[in-house]
Amino acid sequence: MRIWIIGKRGMLSQAFQRKCRERGVDYLATSRLEVNVEDESAVRAQFETLDFTHLINCSGYTAVDRAEDEEQLAYLLNVVAVERLAKLSKKHRKKLIHFSSDYVFDGEEESYREDARPAPLSIYGKTKEAGEKKLFEHYPGACLVRTSWLFGREGNDFVKKMVTLMQERESLHVVSDQRGRPTYADDLAEAVLTIIDQSGIFHFANEGAISWFEWAEIIKKKLEERDVPLRCKEIAAVSTEEFGAKAARPRSSLLVTEKFSAPHWERGLEEVLESVIKAK
Repeated sequence: MRIWIIGKRGMLSQAFQRKCRERGVDYLATSRLEVNVEDESAVRAQFETLDFTHLINCSGYTAVDRAEDEEQLAYLLNVVAVERLAKLSKKHRKKLIHFSSDYVFDGEEESYREDARPAPLSIYGKTKEAGEKKLFEHYPGACLVRTSWLFGREGNDFVKKMVTLMQERESLHVVSDQRGRPTYADDLAEAVLTIIDQSGIFHFANEGAISWFEWAEIIKKKLEERDVPLRCKEIAAVSTEEFGAKAARPRSSLLVTEKFSAPHWERGLEEVLESVIKAK
């Protein structure tokens, strides 16, 4: 087995690279500068020249609010690029693993199994759902993994944003009426490597349902326990409407993860906070 990981510098890609090294799995990783998934000819050339058996696609458009104004770019990365990878993977008999989001659901239900009907609220969610459809339309044997509230050692995420804001501001307003399950990128990568030869839809998120507000309070408490200097004295809970984000989000997007034995997200949070503190 040799894995080609697309999206070399992203949070999830770096988690996969770390887990592959730990497991002794042979892999290569490419960035957008090396292989631009928007360039059909460049992608096709890699399938014809690279030596690999599995493709893990960690690329995609993830700026949820900005997607409301950049629908064409979001569609290109989350739908068109996925369709190309699906066609080429099937043609060249490479196993394809692709990722989607809890934002393909509308949040009207408390939790969602793999066979739940998608009903996205935002442009981002709609492009992720469209990408799912193109994936299986052109490659029924592909593996799709939906995840939620991703955070990790690298990249930008809610945890690092909160750490920065808590050091800069005396008070914060955080949404309290959206609930989900945070997912540590390293745990997701570890789980996916155990199902890398399987097909169909899988949900993975860490154990522990929580709101953004509750999560922010826990992050603050853990930073205080580590004696990290913070300016923030108060975190105020606000509604989705009061916060006023541009893109609509599901109120409850708890992914049912019966196909995995998922650990709690707290251990991952401890590891990320340690790495953030050391970096500062």
